[in-house]
Amino acid sequence: MRTRLSSRARPIAVATAIVLPALILSPTPAFAAPQNGIVASGDDWSITTAPGGYLVTYELDEALPIVSDAPTLVVDGKSVGLAVESADGLSLSALTSDPAVRSAREVEKGWASSDGDKAAEGGTTEVTDEEVNDELESQLRRLAAPTATEEPSDPGVFGVTEAEYDFGDRAVALAGISGIRGEMTGKMYLTDAPGERPTVILLHGRHGSCATGTANPLRWPCGPDQVNVRSYQGYEGTGRALATHGYNVLSIAANAVNSNDNQLALDYGAQARGQLILDTLGMLEKANAGESVAFDDITWPDADGTATTTTRTLDQALTYATTRTDAPATAAGVTAAALTGRFDLDRVGVMGHSRGGEGATSAATLNQGLENPFGIISVLPLAPVDFGRMTVPDASLGVFLPYCDGDVSNQQGQHMIDDSRHAFGDDVMRSAVWVMGANHNFFNTVWTPGLYPYSTSDDWNRNDTTSSCSTRDASRLTAAQQYQVGVSYMTGFFRLTMGGETQFQPLFDGSTKPTTTATSFADVRVMASQPTNATTLVTDFAKSSTLVRTAGNASAQVCANAETATSIAPTVPYCTTREIGTARVPHWTPVRFGLNVPATPVTRVTWTGSATDPAAASTGELRVSVPAGKRDVSTRSQLTVKTAPDRTVPTGTDFTITVIDGAGNSFSRAASAIDPLAINRLPGGTNTTLNKFVLQQLTIPTAEMTGLDLTDVREVRFSAGVGADGTGAGGIYLSDLAFDTPTLGNAVAQQRTTVNVAPTIVEEGDGPSTADVAVYLDAPADTAVSGWVSVVGASTVASAVQWVSFAPGEICQAITVPVNGDASPYPAGAMGITVSVTNTTNAVMGAGAFGQLVVREDDGLRPLADRETLPVGAISIGAELPTVGVQGDACAELAAAGSPGELTASSTEVAPGDSLTLTATGYRSGESVAFGFGDLVLDPITADADGIAVATVEVDEESALGAQAAFAVGAGSGRIQETSVAVLAPTTTTLAVEPDSELVAGAPLTLVATVTGAETDGVVTFAEEAAPAARADAAVLGTAEVVDGVATLTLEGGLPEGDHALVASFARTDVASASSSTALVVTVVAAPAEGGGETTPTPSPSSSTSPLPAGTGTSGGQPGGALAATGVAGIGSLVLLAAGALGLGLVLAIRRRRAVDSES
Repeated sequence: MRTRLSSRARPIAVATAIVLPALILSPTPAFAAPQNGIVASGDDWSITTAPGGYLVTYELDEALPIVSDAPTLVVDGKSVGLAVESADGLSLSALTSDPAVRSAREVEKGWASSDGDKAAEGGTTEVTDEEVNDELESQLRRLAAPTATEEPSDPGVFGVTEAEYDFGDRAVALAGISGIRGEMTGKMYLTDAPGERPTVILLHGRHGSCATGTANPLRWPCGPDQVNVRSYQGYEGTGRALATHGYNVLSIAANAVNSNDNQLALDYGAQARGQLILDTLGMLEKANAGESVAFDDITWPDADGTATTTTRTLDQALTYATTRTDAPATAAGVTAAALTGRFDLDRVGVMGHSRGGEGATSAATLNQGLENPFGIISVLPLAPVDFGRMTVPDASLGVFLPYCDGDVSNQQGQHMIDDSRHAFGDDVMRSAVWVMGANHNFFNTVWTPGLYPYSTSDDWNRNDTTSSCSTRDASRLTAAQQYQVGVSYMTGFFRLTMGGETQFQPLFDGSTKPTTTATSFADVRVMASQPTNATTLVTDFAKSSTLVRTAGNASAQVCANAETATSIAPTVPYCTTREIGTARVPHWTPVRFGLNVPATPVTRVTWTGSATDPAAASTGELRVSVPAGKRDVSTRSQLTVKTAPDRTVPTGTDFTITVIDGAGNSFSRAASAIDPLAINRLPGGTNTTLNKFVLQQLTIPTAEMTGLDLTDVREVRFSAGVGADGTGAGGIYLSDLAFDTPTLGNAVAQQRTTVNVAPTIVEEGDGPSTADVAVYLDAPADTAVSGWVSVVGASTVASAVQWVSFAPGEICQAITVPVNGDASPYPAGAMGITVSVTNTTNAVMGAGAFGQLVVREDDGLRPLADRETLPVGAISIGAELPTVGVQGDACAELAAAGSPGELTASSTEVAPGDSLTLTATGYRSGESVAFGFGDLVLDPITADADGIAVATVEVDEESALGAQAAFAVGAGSGRIQETSVAVLAPTTTTLAVEPDSELVAGAPLTLVATVTGAETDGVVTFAEEAAPAARADAAVLGTAEVVDGVATLTLEGGLPEGDHALVASFARTDVASASSSTALVVTVVAAPAEGGGETTPTPSPSSSTSPLPAGTGTSGGQPGGALAATGVAGIGSLVLLAAGALGLGLVLAIRRRRAVDSES
């Protein structure tokens, strides 16, 4: 059976039709069916077998609140990973390979960042009154008050024009969310400063997209009677402040992403948000150059499949924003022409809030995968998620973390700093900016109660009335205070990192307690990593070293990660135990796509006190030798170290830092005299998400180290002291001991190598097995590249997380992952398991950093069971996929899929109605190979044990003529082979000579070729099959175009004496085959001499009896080439010869001899 495509088939089309559906995500509706495939179930949950593992499904009473955190499923107290929301939002599902779920007794819904419910769910969080730390209060009173920095958000000298643009709700395709289009909408805050101005993009996070009315079952756009919640309007203060200081700011909408990320995106929408930022920069690039800007707003198809496309130019988008029925904007008179030459896209900053924060980092990394990246030099994630553990190079990075975040309550964005700081050796400053008393929402006025009419809330649990984050606590910021902190610090960060206004550097470099004249009420804490060129890193405390040793009653060990019920033990001990949980440990909290990736290794130092006097100071000490090459720190302005009280410290501890030079001189200072906040427990009481463990920065200016030789620093010691606990026992976590100089560095956007995961598909099998996944670089790197590969849904299997490294020049590594097979059918043809590569060094995560290992269901299909909902990874619902065969070398398959090979055809040309054999080689044994020819796709052929598949093509009588693509695509390997075969109309050529009798030697004669066939336009070549012995030149007599099936060539000089075998050959064209006539043999008798007799006349000087060179004749009855006539004398000679021949009665005897028929 053959299937005719609607357009000429190409190999990529077949690959899309046969292989790639396994990688396309689509929502899956449920339907009632017998309960088969279920291995465990309860009133509102079920666990069913699925290709590659087990599917856990949990029914909800109502849809979850739209927040930045991600839901999880917890089976018998153990998380099986993040859950995917169903299309209607009323169920959650997660795939796991853990066979323990077969005996599940209970399934519950959870959240990734904390154990409790969200505020919008009305849940309760266990809290007790916070104990007052009197010693901390005393220590703080002994410190000098910080000096306030000038207020960054005070209005500047430039005017501001505000204008909204709206290209429509479905104007751009969303990256990483298959088949979904989203809005290209936003608000511009345009400075009237002249020329091209630095550009800042602001991106909101995951919040309610639509309010009131009846929801659209397709989730986006909003229903006709709903209100679009315009979150992009919530950062007015920052947009306006920056514009008054000469910046152009765009705050952009991402509600389409919010409406579909939990359901359809492998990465929960990071790539979609990042690409939306890049699409916006692309729009500005065109507008800045004066080029036309337009986007197609394409509706969902109607019932009859018809979609309506509305194309809007930038001018029309500016107008449409003011005329739309839902919240029309105020007209500002801005035109596309007014934007020409206004944007400096070599100086770009991006801010992303909540999930938009990961979108901002995604934009930065996606940008560096471009050949000509935009100049993104400043990145500000605000209260971000970090599901992907992205590392961000070459841009100043400021991660803002609100302590009372009730949404992303584990402050996982801290990983962005921890993971990036040593990953590239780049020359940029990175800052973690902790805002105490701030929640998640109040940085955006649209999310704040009383400031917007829809979808507002305080994300901190309203039932909490006792903790430090309760609205009753004096340290909790009001909505107005928090918004001002956001405006002040965001404005200051961009003015510093993009504008070089170094007066704002103390707000972000960690050298002092930051504050501004407008935010003196706020407790803001900064931990910074200085640019590599400004840092002498003594040790990062991330690995054991002989240079780090203990003395007295101290012990030390490197630790990493937080222990959880399902975590894989790292190669070093856990930093925190299971009872502490994950919400309190931002440095070590696990994340979605790096669940067991090593997190922030540090050194844990503990010391014991005196058995007889518990209040006496311990003798414990940690000594760090300074390597020989790092002893001269005279050019550095400060010593810094990151520290936090150990998990065994109830309230607070203390220690002394001592620096010793080569002469034995020393300088000492107690940590409590530097910053008591770093050695005392963070606030919160026993709230399960507070009382956090956060490494804070201790800074000692080197100018205060009097008496030391700073050119020869030999050792740094950490000696135990007595703190708020009043005991000699204690401990600390230590990280990043350095001598550095606060500076901005040099952020330069550049193209970097990207790391990606190649999607692949394997057979399920009947039991446990493994599959290989190719992890690859888009180009060879000059330095070693590494990353961590995680398999989502296999968290309890050790091989589900694996470190991968690439030597310089190496581009692919195969990673082996576990697969669980069974003998049970499933409702879908396959199941996709997410594989990610994260936490990369010396390369950035590419657009393909999230891929799928697809496991084909090989036991047949069954209907869905009651209450069973298939997840986003379910593929080909109700239809089996072709067999995919035995997987080969994953990297070799990737290379073959990306570089088509040569398909063998039995002939390079074929006539309509004939057959053709295609032979494909190098495929997987047992995989289905689809063949295509022209506009036909043939029934697939299964490759044999040697990977060979052979197909016969019966070319249709009505087949299109010309070159046709022939190709083969493997359903499993994705291998493509192709060739070109011409379908040519057959032709026949016959030859005649005129006149066909009584021709005189040397007299003119005409060769007539008749070409028959469906296509006869072309050229005929007339030639002698074998030249006479007397002729040594070419045998071609001439060529002629075919007109109406006939080509003629007149030889004005005739032919010389002798036998001549004449052939006419029609040359192959794009649509017609070549053909030749059979040889026409003529014998030419010499003409008689003038005046009688049989003596051959001596040629006159003006005559010639020489053989005619090729091309002497005339084609089509018209004069031929330059030798067809030789002037008057030549014509006269020919006339005399002809007259003499007639007078003597001599004639040319023509004898036709048909040679052996030639194929025509």
